[in-house]
Amino acid sequence: MPKPSTNDRGQATVEFALILPLFILLLVALFEATGVVRDQLLVDVLARDAARVASEATSGAEAQQIVADTVQHAGRNDALWRVDVADGTIRVMVSLSPRTSGLTAALSWFGVPHRVSGTATFALEHDIDDL
Repeated sequence: MPKPSTNDRGQATVEFALILPLFILLLVALFEATGVVRDQLLVDVLARDAARVASEATSGAEAQQIVADTVQHAGRNDALWRVDVADGTIRVMVSLSPRTSGLTAALSWFGVPHRVSGTATFALEHDIDDL
C-alpha cells in the first residue's frame, strides 16, 4: 500500500508570512492608542490642577495668569486653554494635540478630531467677577 505524501515543508513559513502583517498592525495600533490615552490623562490632570489652583484666585486676571502658568509648566506649547467664571465656580478647559505618529494624524482625514481635551470645575474660594 503506497504511503500518502506528507510533503508540507514550508507550511509554517507561509502561515507566519500571512499572520505577520496583522500582528505588526495590531502592535502599531496598540502603541497609538496608548499614546492617545496618555495624552488624555495628561490633559485631564492639567485641567484639574489648573482649576484647583485658580479656584483660590482673588481676581479674574489672577485666575487667568494661574491657568497660563500651570499650562506652561506642563511643557506643552501646543495647549489651548480657556477659563470661565460663573455662579461661584471656575471652569478650566484645556486641549492639546496628542503626541503620536502620523497614523493618528491620518485619522483626521476621516473626521476624527486630532485634539484631546479635558475640563475641570471647582468652587471659588473668593468672590471674583466673571471673566
